[in-house]
Amino acid sequence: MTSGESENPASQVTIPAGRVTPVAGVWHTLLFIFIMLGLAVLQGQPQLSKGVQLPGRIILYLSTVIYEFLLLGYVWLFGLRRYRVTLGEIIGGKWLRWRDFWQDIGIALMFWIVVVAVLVVLSLSLQFSGLESAKFLLPQTTLELGVFLVLVCSAGFCEEVIFRGYLQRQFTAWTGNVPAGIALQAVVFGAAHLYQGGKAVFVLSIYGGMFGILAAMRQSLRPGIIQHTAQDAMSGIAGLFLRKYQYLQIIKF
Repeated sequence: MTSGESENPASQVTIPAGRVTPVAGVWHTLLFIFIMLGLAVLQGQPQLSKGVQLPGRIILYLSTVIYEFLLLGYVWLFGLRRYRVTLGEIIGGKWLRWRDFWQDIGIALMFWIVVVAVLVVLSLSLQFSGLESAKFLLPQTTLELGVFLVLVCSAGFCEEVIFRGYLQRQFTAWTGNVPAGIALQAVVFGAAHLYQGGKAVFVLSIYGGMFGILAAMRQSLRPGIIQHTAQDAMSGIAGLFLRKYQYLQIIKF
């Protein structure tokens, strides 16, 4: 055994071929979940959940970008790096040809259609509006929209790496079961949005589960990152447009 191998905790046990291996220690994941859910509960406090009492949206967006990258930094620095797992491995490689890029774009578009259909059914069944639950986050000016787009790009990347990459692989390794790994990360993803209410937690758990299935089928996070970012961006653009032209009377900003 080389000195490099001895520094890797995962290399000290024999893993059956084909089995998914952990990418961080148990303590690392449990502490991560505790911190994230604790902050979600804090965000759900009445004084923080009303848009009128929030700090300026630009400050909110920028602080959220920092928060997303701090979480990703924690995952990489204290988890993946210690286990000698690269972000490229978690994401699922890279584009080698233009064909790979356009293939992922096509998959993301098809997945988007499925996601929208499922969300429409859930919204009608539960009488739930995702736009309503998150209206205090939507941009109201062109400048806010620009910063919001920076936010959705960081969130689309960081959240997919954290939930469908890191957590899904951790849970799959612990349970030895891919569906269980997908389900568990989806529950944590939904719970991370407690500040949007109980219905939002349920809907976003289903939403996260769909992304988990896509990641498992494709063995790549790239289509999910593309779709996640595009959908969030369109929500911000649509919200600003509808508010500007007063088409969205049901939502009072």
